[in-house]
Amino acid sequence: MKTMFGQLWKLALITLTGALGSITAGLMLHGSDVFNYSGINFAFVAFGLSGAFIFSFYHLYGLSNSITAALATSIVQFIIASSWMPMLNAGFWSFGVNLPVIWLAFLFERKLAVFHWGKFLVVGIVYGAVFVLLTLVVGMIQVSTNIPSAVFRDNFVDGLLIGLGMGLGVQAGEANIHSLETKVPRKIQ
Repeated sequence: MKTMFGQLWKLALITLTGALGSITAGLMLHGSDVFNYSGINFAFVAFGLSGAFIFSFYHLYGLSNSITAALATSIVQFIIASSWMPMLNAGFWSFGVNLPVIWLAFLFERKLAVFHWGKFLVVGIVYGAVFVLLTLVVGMIQVSTNIPSAVFRDNFVDGLLIGLGMGLGVQAGEANIHSLETKVPRKIQ
């Protein structure tokens, strides 16, 4: 029982700090509109929370469990998002943003470990690129006219800030866990 609670607080801490990082970035850019669940700016809350949750699963439980977490999170987001946006859009955005996070979590934990506090930059850039690619795919399917470049720029900035905030928050959560686990022995006087 003690082990289960030990893992749960770590999962909650990493998820919370990652989500708060993304929400903070959203608040600075869009204000309290990020809490309007039927608006596009809610992506800062939704994808910050889901991305941080997937990162925390990878950190604590490894690849196979993070795949399960990403699929479950994507399904929940798809169901919720399909109530206010077309199902095709909801599917592309829910699965299209969350599934690459598994690869990012792998890079974050393994390949980018040497960069210590710079890992969040890669997360932000990849999130920005994913947002641009999903904008292109959804736009090509639904819009027969040209998509203005401003839409791509705005979505890149949103994705970049979601990724930067969430990545920095995840790093802070992991650093707090490591510092709490490393106990300094007290001197007996």
